[in-house]
Amino acid sequence: VRNPSVMYRIDHVLFIDDDGWLWDSDISGKTPVWKKKYELGRTRTNGCFVLLPDGRVAIVGGSGVPANEEDLKDAVRTISVWDPDTDDMVIGPSQELARLYHSTALIMPNGSVLSQGGGAPGPLTNRNGQVYLPNYFYSGLERPIIVSCPRNVATDDSFVIEVDDASAVDRVTVTKSGASTHARNFDTRWLELEFKILNDGEVRVFTEGKNTMIPGLWMINTINGLGVPSAASLFGLDMAPL
Repeated sequence: VRNPSVMYRIDHVLFIDDDGWLWDSDISGKTPVWKKKYELGRTRTNGCFVLLPDGRVAIVGGSGVPANEEDLKDAVRTISVWDPDTDDMVIGPSQELARLYHSTALIMPNGSVLSQGGGAPGPLTNRNGQVYLPNYFYSGLERPIIVSCPRNVATDDSFVIEVDDASAVDRVTVTKSGASTHARNFDTRWLELEFKILNDGEVRVFTEGKNTMIPGLWMINTINGLGVPSAASLFGLDMAPL
């Protein structure tokens, strides 16, 4: 099976089946509980899921035919963005090139999505990439700014970030750096963290335990009340000093 999957919330895995249905698998209990979420109409063989800083999920690349990675006419070039909180799906622009077998897609610190690679085997050998800019790039609103963030952070702890305007901070989210290959991104996570405003320019952020917030490189974003995320700052979690 080469359909994309990703853990998009704690104990919740997103998956696309061969018929183009988006499924949620709740793995919090002894037996997974599956629930249909949205009908895409076509599958996404060898596509990728990307977790956006606001918690939405971008669906990038892949073939609309199960187990087919070599026919360009079946490539799905449009990027779709699913909102887990509302189950709404927004159909975005089309990529110039097909992204099929051996393609990858990752979230970048500025909030854009890098879609790259594909081929070997395949109809295209793509030694190139494209960048998708989600709608918060076009809101016309100023993005919040994280002025500084510690380079190293511990689990089950807290740390202080400096921001341009603490009163504008409505949410604080973190995204684990991805390792996307063969339609899977096992390494990434997305969490919304508790926080406390200390003064006009400082916010204390509380980390989760290491079973939830796994060690490694993470990106942190602040999001204002209009849903616009900042560019991310990076920090190492339970890592050697960076």
